Amino acid sequence: MLNARSCDSGYISCMSLKERLREKALELGFVAAGFAGVEPMAIYIDEIASRPEMYSWVNTDYFSTLRGASPGAKHPWSRSLMVLARNYYRHRFPEELTGLYGRCYMVDERKVRGAEFARFKAFLDFTREQGVKAYFDAEVPARMAAASSGIADYGKNCFAFFGAAMEGSSWIEIMPLVLDVELDPDDSSLEVGCPPKCDDRCIKACPTGALYGPLKMNPLRCIAFHTYYGEEITPRELRVPMGTWIYGCDLCQEACPRNRPWMKKDLPADPDLDSRASDYGLMTLLHMDREHYEEKVWPRFFYMSRSRMDRWQMNAARALGNLGDSCFIPDLERSLTESPFPNVRGMSAWSLGRIGGKKARSLLEKRLGVEEDSVAEEIRSALEGE
Repeated sequence: MLNARSCDSGYISCMSLKERLREKALELGFVAAGFAGVEPMAIYIDEIASRPEMYSWVNTDYFSTLRGASPGAKHPWSRSLMVLARNYYRHRFPEELTGLYGRCYMVDERKVRGAEFARFKAFLDFTREQGVKAYFDAEVPARMAAASSGIADYGKNCFAFFGAAMEGSSWIEIMPLVLDVELDPDDSSLEVGCPPKCDDRCIKACPTGALYGPLKMNPLRCIAFHTYYGEEITPRELRVPMGTWIYGCDLCQEACPRNRPWMKKDLPADPDLDSRASDYGLMTLLHMDREHYEEKVWPRFFYMSRSRMDRWQMNAARALGNLGDSCFIPDLERSLTESPFPNVRGMSAWSLGRIGGKKARSLLEKRLGVEEDSVAEEIRSALEGE
């Protein structure tokens, strides 16, 4: 079998390698695989550069999608991009976690080295056997890479939608690989493929206004951003719109007509996820100890630092307030009085105020004389109905 180093002159030999790589990816269970060049992604770079205030948090010395958008310059040895896509919606998700977690995060196995990690490793092993250096670069803009390689087009919600794969839906994780061999690029699909009568449903479904126009998204107002990044305590004007989401958000994907057919499928259960669902419930998170967080939560949901258990508990407290049931008052009282974290106590106060009633008000009034600074301010605002 010819390897990459034997492709010294021939278009046919290189195409043969390209098809071997694609066929192996599909054989392993990836739903799509495409190829693109490593030249700068001008459309992406220009768009991000036009709104620097929205992206300064991600384009830093430590991590930069702008740097990744010029893969050839970042990796002078690179000659091609190969873009893999995997289906993360193979099974139905536990009902009790729906509306709390973005679906892709519930099955992210990168830290626990699960089946999807094994699939990806098997493909990298194959590239080495073919004499190809393949490097996964998380800085490469994945959706732009997918569209550049022709395996996806865009939706107005900025997600990538995948043609024939999974009935044209966006329930897919994208993995760009930088290759050291020059392979013929596939035809790009840098276009919006939304149906004419979609009526901008994704934009209307975004309660925080993060989606402010077709292909226009302000990450600083995105629910997902504020669940795992954002300010020390979530800004008050975003707390109600964020609803019960505590890690990620799927609202703009759920609203999209292109995603509905897949969501209606009668998919098999996921026994592993079903067995773990109780570890991620709101009450469990609100009262969890460090051991539970580090052993059961963080390895599966690692965008938040291992040290930021408090952010999880703050999000859980906010979700309980938005559920609005007085049965949660004792749990919120406990977190208000016992949590060592000011942002958790502050959000618990806000949630008690949102639930309202004599009992919640009495608890807040008693705690007002104990707390200081930011937590006291949250209590006063809750008592005033703000």
